[in-house]
Amino acid sequence: MPNTFLSRRTLLKAAGASAALLPAAGLAQQTGPTTSSVEDRDRRMEWWHQARFGMFIHFGLYSVLGRHEWAMEEEGIPVAEYQQLAKQFNPKPHAARAWAKLAKQAGMKYMVMTTKHHEGFCHFDTKLTDYCAPKQAAGRDLVAEFVEAARAEGLHFGFYYSLMDWHHPDGARCLTDEAARRRFVDYIHGQVREICANYGKLDVLWYDVNWPLTPEGWESEKMNKMVRGLQPDILIKTAREFQKTSPLPNSASRHRPRLGKRA
Repeated sequence: MPNTFLSRRTLLKAAGASAALLPAAGLAQQTGPTTSSVEDRDRRMEWWHQARFGMFIHFGLYSVLGRHEWAMEEEGIPVAEYQQLAKQFNPKPHAARAWAKLAKQAGMKYMVMTTKHHEGFCHFDTKLTDYCAPKQAAGRDLVAEFVEAARAEGLHFGFYYSLMDWHHPDGARCLTDEAARRRFVDYIHGQVREICANYGKLDVLWYDVNWPLTPEGWESEKMNKMVRGLQPDILIKTAREFQKTSPLPNSASRHRPRLGKRA
């Protein structure tokens, strides 16, 4: 039987091709933001429109493998096996300083780094799991190093954060089990609070892949109001379908991972 699985990149290409066919009038029909005013959004967007050029850093346990950030899913690596990479992941101290200097020299105006990708491993100091850099081989807060480096070069900066989580035991179960959904949503909201409260002023929060919940299931409006309460000037880039009124262009296709391969 032929493999009919569509990769995320295939979905992105299809979505991009479809978007190119939409009339300009259709794009103009988008509504305003749900957790702020249009005027406030325009104010917050000023620096973004001027910046135009930045660096996006994908960084995680998959770096140990030297392969794509979807390696765990696409290669069917079991959770118990994949999480052992956390015992090897120990980046060079303050590697972000070289990244920030390179960004500055290239004329970039901002940087965004993964704080947690789909693999579920956190680069920041979180009280909600031991599956994080400070409590594993690295022994330190990699997000703090990134923030220090970006600020030293005078760059705007932000955090990528994956809503989908292949490591958390409720990451898929939450779709059909309300108790699991409650636990998982509380976990995600708690981590988003941590990254928005513990590193000073942030410029961008970049959510990715909202599978398996709807915006209502994620309690997305509640979470974004919490984010804006902590970071009044932040730009929130939403995962597709997470919130219909993203202030930044959507780039994440909704995609159900092949969870059965890791059973």
